Amino acid sequence: MMLASILLLIAPKIDLDVVYAKVGTDELKMDVYYPEKPLRKPTPAVLVIHGGAWVSGKRQDVAITAKALADRGFIAASVSYRLAPKSKWPAMLDDCQTAVRYLRANSAKMGIDKARLGAIGYSAGGHLSLFLGARETRDPKPAEFGAESSRVQAVANFFGPTDLTLESDYPKNLDPVFQMVLGKPRAQAATEIKDASPLYFVTKSTAPTFIYQGLADPLVNPNQSRILEKKFKEVGVVYSATYLEGVGHDVPVSNKAAVDAHQKAVEWLVTHLK
Repeated sequence: MMLASILLLIAPKIDLDVVYAKVGTDELKMDVYYPEKPLRKPTPAVLVIHGGAWVSGKRQDVAITAKALADRGFIAASVSYRLAPKSKWPAMLDDCQTAVRYLRANSAKMGIDKARLGAIGYSAGGHLSLFLGARETRDPKPAEFGAESSRVQAVANFFGPTDLTLESDYPKNLDPVFQMVLGKPRAQAATEIKDASPLYFVTKSTAPTFIYQGLADPLVNPNQSRILEKKFKEVGVVYSATYLEGVGHDVPVSNKAAVDAHQKAVEWLVTHLK
């Protein structure tokens, strides 16, 4: 009993099911993990975004990452967002941008340094995290927390798609997914596809970005990370890229290089947000 009490005292505080916005009758929620030892006060925060091809997944899938970030002194918020086919692009981006604005609007109450926000995401979540580093809120007068910026100051992207216009970079069996997300067949969605490609929003003011890419990824061609890296070089974005031989669309815990790369991503956020 005493040991359990001690463990409870040192465990990070977690606020579950925090409602950050409502869309119609839907409540959008996040889980917020608070560090035992903050990097600084007020504390930098990181939005943690799950994957699932924009059609599946849940914020609980990235709980381990959120806890790891809290262990390194961040306030970490794992976020839910609307999914296809019920919701179409750009609902997913709108929700993640709203979540960032929520953190800034509530920064005093939550102990967050609103000038030091980051994002980390996997697959579709990596794609959305790239947008947070490169693109301000689409609507100049959003209904939720409109006085706040949705741009973050550092990004960690794990095998996120960067240019959806390159049809040859994606297996054909993903075409139905793209149609569900975009609301129309790929052949009819040129405008939507470009709008959903973070590569086209990269400028010299894009946030410093960490790239992780498995070279055996069957879903997101490694070329997607290479063209992002090329664009960063062209415009002068600070970045770091890690490519791993034999690694697919995941971060296998059995692969030391992959685990080390994930730790490098966390340290990247520490470096750029501390």
